[in-house]
Amino acid sequence: MGQTALVRGARKVSAVPPFWGDLSFGGESRFMAKKSTVGGPRARRTTAEDIQRRKEYKSRAERERMWQRRTLIITGIIVAVSLILLLGGFLNDEVVTPAQAITTVNGDEVSTRDFQNRVRFIRWQTAQQIRDLYYLVGGDVNTLQQYAGQQISQLNSPVLLGSTVLDEMEEELILAQAAEERGIRVDEAEVEKQVDDYMASSVGLTLPDEETATPTTEPTLTPTPLVSATPSNTPAPTETPTTTPTSTPVEGATAEAAEEVLGTPTMTFTPSLTPTETLTPTPTATLQPGQIEATLNKAADQYYESVEEETDVKREIVRDVFYYQALREAMYEDLTKDMKPEELQVNARHILIAFDPNAQPGQAVPPTEEQKADAKARADQVMAALQAGEPFADLAKAVSNDTGSAAQGGELGWSSPDKYTANFADAVLSEDVQPGEIIGPIETEFGYHIIQLHAREIRPLTPSEFSTKRQEAFQKWLDEQKASAKIERRDQWADRVPDEPTYNELLGDILPQQ
Repeated sequence: MGQTALVRGARKVSAVPPFWGDLSFGGESRFMAKKSTVGGPRARRTTAEDIQRRKEYKSRAERERMWQRRTLIITGIIVAVSLILLLGGFLNDEVVTPAQAITTVNGDEVSTRDFQNRVRFIRWQTAQQIRDLYYLVGGDVNTLQQYAGQQISQLNSPVLLGSTVLDEMEEELILAQAAEERGIRVDEAEVEKQVDDYMASSVGLTLPDEETATPTTEPTLTPTPLVSATPSNTPAPTETPTTTPTSTPVEGATAEAAEEVLGTPTMTFTPSLTPTETLTPTPTATLQPGQIEATLNKAADQYYESVEEETDVKREIVRDVFYYQALREAMYEDLTKDMKPEELQVNARHILIAFDPNAQPGQAVPPTEEQKADAKARADQVMAALQAGEPFADLAKAVSNDTGSAAQGGELGWSSPDKYTANFADAVLSEDVQPGEIIGPIETEFGYHIIQLHAREIRPLTPSEFSTKRQEAFQKWLDEQKASAKIERRDQWADRVPDEPTYNELLGDILPQQ
């Protein structure tokens, strides 16, 4: 029994009921499956240390590829920035800056491009003038310097020449504005006439309608008359200064011929068209009209080609110069058309008591109070002597500080009052002053004048005098227009003045290089 119980017990112990078997194995299986899907181990998060570890374990090839990519990116950025800067600089130099106004006149602009082209042309043009004179005087550099020294200096000083050109272009705008107000137009035929006239002079050809020479209508710069020491109608304490060549010209070269090319040595340079030595040789006087036209056209083509080849200035830009010459001539004719070849003139003589008897002739230096008082006292003494019966001419020769007129007894001859300083002119024009009357002392910037009026009358002018009077009237009008115009130059305009063609390129083969 005990054994049976043991066996049974053993069997009971060893015999596992189905429920428990299922619980033991099947339950364990279900439990394990649930744990693997829900409660199993989670993936570990990547930490900074892991990333660093991976970087350390990258291959050398990977690192090289990475740096190559970075280098390419940086290089690309640098190249792109450089291209942008280069493009910006190009656009600024070639598009933006040339289009900017370098000066404005009453709201109308002169672009930097037009100004620079004009300067290049004038540099070339000035060099051609100098070359013409060089060959005219047979290569005598001393004579060339005497007559063309100012032009040579301008080629060596781009800003000086640029200022002259800018003045000229501002005047052109003033003329254009005034012409529009007056309804004056210049057509292509008038421009072509300017071209033909110039080309004809360059080849020594007289056009059919030019039977006689006519005075130029181009206003010229002349010294402002104050009071002259000459007996030639200007009561000034000095003689009008003139310059004569000190060197001896070569055979066949005369001062007059030199002046035909560049004007007198004292003349202020104004851009003007002058012949060059490169044009067609002088044609014969027997040319027919068709031959004349062909000759002029050929000369013009050669001229334009030379300008463009040496300055890169186009034909139409050069024609602008001819256009403004035609416009200037049209305005000159319109403004002076009512002038008559006559004017009111006075005949007088004077004695000058200068503030400073030792001053240079024609020099008006503001006097000290002591100088004024001393001059006034001496002038009063002269006036008293005249009133006491002393001869005017004798006193003028003895005490007048205007040595030019003093030698003539103070005589000034017939002259326009416009030639005198304001106070002097007012005195001789005063209706209160009768012919033969002695007046004074009259104060001017030079000193005190004792004046005797001989006569006043309307007198005819010679053709030369009338031409000069018209020119002076036109220039006075132009100066007044310019003074009243609103002109605004760019502050840094001088930085935009070109210096090409350079002096050496233009004249280095005939003059010492700079």
